[in-house]
Amino acid sequence: MAPQCVPPGTPAPASRISPFSHRLGKVSSRRLDWRIDTPIGEPEGSGEREKDPLVSEAEVRTFLIADIRGYTRFTAERGDEAAARLVARFTSVVRETVGTRGGAIVEMRGDEALAVFTSARQALRAAVELQVRFEDESREDPDLALNVGIGVDSGEAVRIDGGFRGAALNIAARLCGLAHAGEVIATDSVVHLAGRLEGIRYVDRGRVHLKGISEPIHILELRRELSPVHGGSWSWRPLDWSKALGWRLAVGVCVLAAATAGVVVLLTTRGPSGNAAGSGGTQKTETRGMTMQKKNLSPSEHLRADVQDRWSCHSVKSTLAGALASLSCRTDVPDRLQLTLFRNKREIQRAYASALQRAGIRGGHGNCSANAWGGEVGWFHGVGEPGGRAFCYLSEAKQRAYVTWTSVAGAKILAVAELDSLLHQRLFYWWAHVRHDIL
Repeated sequence: MAPQCVPPGTPAPASRISPFSHRLGKVSSRRLDWRIDTPIGEPEGSGEREKDPLVSEAEVRTFLIADIRGYTRFTAERGDEAAARLVARFTSVVRETVGTRGGAIVEMRGDEALAVFTSARQALRAAVELQVRFEDESREDPDLALNVGIGVDSGEAVRIDGGFRGAALNIAARLCGLAHAGEVIATDSVVHLAGRLEGIRYVDRGRVHLKGISEPIHILELRRELSPVHGGSWSWRPLDWSKALGWRLAVGVCVLAAATAGVVVLLTTRGPSGNAAGSGGTQKTETRGMTMQKKNLSPSEHLRADVQDRWSCHSVKSTLAGALASLSCRTDVPDRLQLTLFRNKREIQRAYASALQRAGIRGGHGNCSANAWGGEVGWFHGVGEPGGRAFCYLSEAKQRAYVTWTSVAGAKILAVAELDSLLHQRLFYWWAHVRHDIL
């Protein structure tokens, strides 16, 4: 299931949407109504809040929505007590960070949080700082990792009976659902209001279609500037070059020397065809640093040798003609992956053509790249080394990105990957790497 950011709130009158009983997918055509909590330390009915600038009507506000990824699975696997500790850490970090940046907590609902700001600049700073704090907390206690996605949007919203109503709430929740763990996704309208912010870099993610929104929305990802982003990491440390350059240079020289020696050994031990001398033609595939012989493996074992321990997979029955074995795998990116091994090239081509027809994709047209996701193409391991065929597309109805490809250089494998998001760039970068490992 795609991550969903549920609009928190209290039971609403029958004439309005009740956030507790409806997911965004069921209320996409209506505007959301979220109520603001009584501030900490303020008694019910206090008139002090009426003096707050957040309560003025018909004013542009910025909404930040955060959601813990995988919370339901975490609760099922770890139990309610561990889930309660995770939520307590999440709540503490959100309240402290939002308050520091001048925002107000509208509501904390377990694994979800809604905050409102009068300043777009402060909202974006708070979003980035939240991800930094979440990563720090996760590093301190990996057993209670805070994997959180955040969505931000600005727009005119009004107060109604202690809550807010406005299209910006809907869009912010949709963006929260698109954001993967460690990501902050915002609309271009927020970025336009905030302008250039020191320490924050904007990465253009293009236009996306959001369910319930008629026009495509231009979105951007926020990253902490000067941060080497690896796997969503936000942390960075300034480097004292006067102290670090000496040992780094020495390490660099050693690495270069080792690499050179490795190349020499490789070239002197391989025959003209690129196979190891004396191998007798036995096919070998190196996956995740381990060389495995596949000559005598069963079909199911062959597929498992490709995935090894990188994903959680189980065997499934395939109804495709000519299929010898099939695995269904759960991964971080994509959300689902299925690999099917076929008897021969003719059988896999037939299965691929059938899937292409069902998807309604025209063969040999379009592109499957970071900039375009819709079409059918050939892909290659390298120059003059064809890998197979692939087609990709987006499903706005299901809010998913798909890629299906064949690998015909070695075994005949058909792979289908699904991402529960329209942000296809993540799926593309994953596929561009992993397709060379599945042989």
